[in-house]
Amino acid sequence: MKPTRNQILLAILAVVAALQIGDWVLNTMIQGPLLARRARLDQLQQDIKKRESVLAEARDAGKKIAAWQKQSLPADPEVTRSVYRSWLLTVVKSAKLRNATVDSGSPSSRRAKDRKVIYRSMPFSIRARGALAEFNEFLFVFTKAGYLHQITSMTLNPIGNTGQFDISLAIETLLLPERKGHELNAASSGLPASADFKDYAAIAKNNIFGIGINAADPMQHTMISGITFSNGKPQVWITEQLSDKVTQVDAGAEFDTVALSGRVLEVRDQEVVIESAGDRMLFPIGQPFAAAKLIETTE
Repeated sequence: MKPTRNQILLAILAVVAALQIGDWVLNTMIQGPLLARRARLDQLQQDIKKRESVLAEARDAGKKIAAWQKQSLPADPEVTRSVYRSWLLTVVKSAKLRNATVDSGSPSSRRAKDRKVIYRSMPFSIRARGALAEFNEFLFVFTKAGYLHQITSMTLNPIGNTGQFDISLAIETLLLPERKGHELNAASSGLPASADFKDYAAIAKNNIFGIGINAADPMQHTMISGITFSNGKPQVWITEQLSDKVTQVDAGAEFDTVALSGRVLEVRDQEVVIESAGDRMLFPIGQPFAAAKLIETTE
């Protein structure tokens, strides 16, 4: 029997309806949940990456905190005041800076909301005198030390054209409360870029102040040129050969030259005992200040 036109149209409509229903079933029952599952999977993967990143940052922070604990100055402020000041004086003297004084201030605390101490900071200050080459050496050793410290201000005042400078430094140190032990960290900071001081020696050779500088060492050209007596009391004559200046100093009095500042403690036949920056030194008459010998003291 030949299908009628109406039957053919009904068959076509049935096929179209079946396709639409199938498409709806595919999108709603199969493809929709599959896309949603893929979206959730992508979100989970992003969450995992974020958490892994947070964990990595936490691990890095833990490593940094551990390193900071080692570099921290001792947690006890009084211990830090003693050992760090002693270290600064050692570095100053090894760099041959003169007339050095090292002072410390009161510590201040940074606290969390629960009032727990996060860290303490303690200021130190240095006043000294020396040439750029000597100050350059001090900066090299200071930077190389593996401590939580930094220079916050620096002042260099040239003393005429002598090549000498009055130096003032302000230093900040950090003390972490969890830091154990009373000794300073022995490890290097990893700075500066080169571990060889010779690579930085050229810095001091540049005339960064743009003034005429006499490179002669005043310690080699300053001496005790004689001793005279006035009313039975000795008087020390100090000659600065670079400027032809002569200073007369009584026993027990203080003096200030480009090379050195100090106080005459004792006058002997051929030697003079002078105290400078807390050190007692023996100066032979007629020899440059550079020939002075440190007098060891017993406490």
